[in-house]
Amino acid sequence: MSLLDLAERSVKRAIKEGAGQAEAFVQRSKIVSLVIERNYVKSCDVKYDQGITVRAFLKGGMGFAYTQLVDEKAADDVGERSVKLSKQAHPDPDFVSLIEPKKAPTVAGLYDKELAEVEIDRVIGMANELVNAARSTTGDILINGDMSIVVDQRALANSLGLEVEEMATFISMYAMGIVWRAGDVGSYFDFDLGRSLKDVKPYELGEKVARRAPEYLNAKKVETKALSVILGFTPTFYLITSVIGLAANAENVQRERSFLTNRLGESVASEYVTIVDDGTIPGGVFSSTYDGEGTPRKRNVVIEGGILRTYLHNSYTANKAKVETTANAFRPDYRTPVTIYSSNVRISPHDWSFDEMISDVREGIYFEAGLLNADPVTGSISTTIDFGFKIERGELAYPIKNALIGSTALEMLKGVNAVSKEVREEVGIALPIIRVKEVQIAGAI
Repeated sequence: MSLLDLAERSVKRAIKEGAGQAEAFVQRSKIVSLVIERNYVKSCDVKYDQGITVRAFLKGGMGFAYTQLVDEKAADDVGERSVKLSKQAHPDPDFVSLIEPKKAPTVAGLYDKELAEVEIDRVIGMANELVNAARSTTGDILINGDMSIVVDQRALANSLGLEVEEMATFISMYAMGIVWRAGDVGSYFDFDLGRSLKDVKPYELGEKVARRAPEYLNAKKVETKALSVILGFTPTFYLITSVIGLAANAENVQRERSFLTNRLGESVASEYVTIVDDGTIPGGVFSSTYDGEGTPRKRNVVIEGGILRTYLHNSYTANKAKVETTANAFRPDYRTPVTIYSSNVRISPHDWSFDEMISDVREGIYFEAGLLNADPVTGSISTTIDFGFKIERGELAYPIKNALIGSTALEMLKGVNAVSKEVREEVGIALPIIRVKEVQIAGAI
């Protein structure tokens, strides 16, 4: 039987056993994982996974069950188990209904046959290409990193007649370059993402991290003070996705565990900040034709000119709020219950160039790369500046070390006073550079 046939079989069994509504999700995936350690491929593994999940609803109470077996008997068994669990669950008055079927135009570029059928020798060859490019750029570089390739087949059916299926591929590459010279260490990391082999460029990635790592030698400590901070592409991405994917998550908002609770229609960022969540972009790394419940993907303007326009919803939170779902139901795998998360985050660029941003700052910090996450409940931010430079008199003066950002998401978003016209595109994701007027920096003693 096909995956969709198995999903439909599970749904029919759940309804036969007494469920009011039921939904079945079937997944089959292949994961290729490669690890690079000190310039050599340490390991390259291929794993296969599969499973069936059924959600059965009875008077609002939900039973959730899954199995790693994918056959007719397993489809019947997991459907039956889900109903038994629903009969033991507490009724949920906020549950209204599963998704009614709606046709959507297929989002193109999600599956690459060449990537799906790539041989292990070629994967190892790509890793060696990355390392060789790095070593030819900087002879004493050490590269650590990883590659991941996912081939994913999914099918979803429910008792309201919904039937959807999709195949997708995904590839990611991460590389950290490290140099030791005269007792000092310099390092730099970057990544590449895509849906197809042509989306990633191992040679360019290796060359870049090798070129940049020596620039972080001879890092200096900075004083503790409030400074202008320019956020590079990756800190911008992590800050914005922690806000959009978690704080603007309607489930967190409705449970009052988000700093954006009761902020719809209010200013939560500066007028320079417009953020769109768009799961419909062809070939986008977080695109799909349907979300995790079968709702056709949408383009959602989340923050417009600093104003919070919407939360991200799945069908449950949308029905509870009496609004239309934003099609952000998230189902990473068959083991995980349906949640909510962002798709392709796109931050609108403005008219500043990066050079103009730097030259306009008398004293500040350029936080080039690294994590910058906001706590979704409090909005607090406390993170080290992994890769950054001190700005003095409008120029990048020297790399910094042991520095910490202490702020909140709202303070940083409201303090944005410039957004670059340069944008890093990661197949669907659009990341400009942003400048925040004043941020508290804690320097090491």
